[in-house]
Amino acid sequence: MITESELQAQYDAAVKRLRDAEQGVAAALKEMNKKEALAKKKQKSIKEYYLAWSEKQKVEVAIVEKYEQEYAAEYAKNLCYTDWMKNKHGTDSKEAQIAQHRGELSRTRDFVYFGGSLYSTKWYKLYCKVWWVYYQLKAEGYGNIAAELNRAREVFCHCIEKEANGKTFDAARKAAFAALDKWEKENDREEWDEAKSEYDAALAKWNEFKPEGDQYAEELRVKIYECAKKTLKLYGIADDFDIAALKKELSRKSQKIDDLEDQLSQKGREIGELHGRTNELEATVGEMRIWMESLIRMNQALINGQYKQIEESEAFARTTLEQEWQFWFERATSSHLNWLNWIQERMPEIAALEEEEATARNKYRHEFYDSVQNIDNRHVDLQEMLSGWVLD
Repeated sequence: MITESELQAQYDAAVKRLRDAEQGVAAALKEMNKKEALAKKKQKSIKEYYLAWSEKQKVEVAIVEKYEQEYAAEYAKNLCYTDWMKNKHGTDSKEAQIAQHRGELSRTRDFVYFGGSLYSTKWYKLYCKVWWVYYQLKAEGYGNIAAELNRAREVFCHCIEKEANGKTFDAARKAAFAALDKWEKENDREEWDEAKSEYDAALAKWNEFKPEGDQYAEELRVKIYECAKKTLKLYGIADDFDIAALKKELSRKSQKIDDLEDQLSQKGREIGELHGRTNELEATVGEMRIWMESLIRMNQALINGQYKQIEESEAFARTTLEQEWQFWFERATSSHLNWLNWIQERMPEIAALEEEEATARNKYRHEFYDSVQNIDNRHVDLQEMLSGWVLD
């Protein structure tokens, strides 16, 4: 069974990874600003001018990748915090619910690259790559090919701007975060329920469009290669760039596999804990049942003995001894009635224990099936991602 201190240590490590990722983003932004400042100093329409802007776009692609690492680290941190809160306060506690919702919101952060953007990080990275190849083509004197590539970029941007709901989704996601913070600070979840509904609707619409957007992106990616491979100088550059991107994508997917394995281990520990709790309840109920049966038999024997004594005392009904026995009998009967009442009062406790046992069994069964289903779903998602990678 994992301890609270271990969960806190996992959370602290996740926080450190997030800070490192944020520092990586800051360093990449600083590098891009330098490249941009250098490009602005170049004389327009000369080779050095286009090469400088090409370098700036290449660095911007790296920045998008740094942001992807930051978003992934933030999601991992929120998952660790959720496990910690569930262990500390209980699965159904307010703290655990808020932490889980915050994790779910952070999972979709890469759907929109930055505030108000229409592009996911994947699409925006491709958008930057277009400009990277475009400036390379211009620098090498392939103006017609560069213009052809730029027209393909404009078509891509027009399709995304016309059909994607990136801005609406981003606004709904930010509103959901704000409502979640209000629930946490003011214990008022009414706004959260409303914001969550709007967020779910925007997410559903985004997911509906995403396959079509990926298709537009694939068409643009093919166009990039068609244009780059028309010149020997850019053929090797484009291939090297794509190989590096594939390596990073493979690394990201490997990390996701590791995360899934960690989640599976956590579920296994939780299932083990439920097994232990169920066994404890079974043992407790068994002990209570044996004790109650023994107590009932003992009191039945006492009652039978008292009835026998009553029958023997009937011969003295007209004597003073009869009155003494009658008084003693009433007192004994009252005492045994009290015993019976006491036994009946304990019966709900037994029923409650049995109900708790049944509840624990059901909870274990549902959580086990949910865990298996969750693993199957994640396995299918992973197969889809890997299949997409192979196709790329």
